[in-house]
Amino acid sequence: MKRSSGFTLLEMLVAVAVLAIAMGAILSGMARYADNAGRLREKTVALWVAHNRLTELSVQLAWPDIGKSDGEVEMAGAKWKWEVEIKATPDARLRRADISVRPAKARNKDAAASLAAFLADTGRQ
Repeated sequence: MKRSSGFTLLEMLVAVAVLAIAMGAILSGMARYADNAGRLREKTVALWVAHNRLTELSVQLAWPDIGKSDGEVEMAGAKWKWEVEIKATPDARLRRADISVRPAKARNKDAAASLAAFLADTGRQ
């Protein structure tokens, strides 16, 4: 009786099990990569919104009042909520601006990006 060459059923089951474990690890890594890329994009756009708001504060002619303000803006196809707090400093010619930005649809109040800067009254009315 001649024996045919090939894989046995047990060898095939082991090979498929090894392949399934490897594919699971690859898919898990790709899911983490996609999640991190989405988070990085959100933080980048939120920082752009914060920088735009800071630029608006810098170029306005009026000296910003001390206090809080907020608003919404659309950028990169999404709505963003920004909050600005203007604070006094020991130097009467400087004010501190703390800007925080988060997606408008976010359930939590955690900022996706925060920015702090100082504004001078030079050239302002």
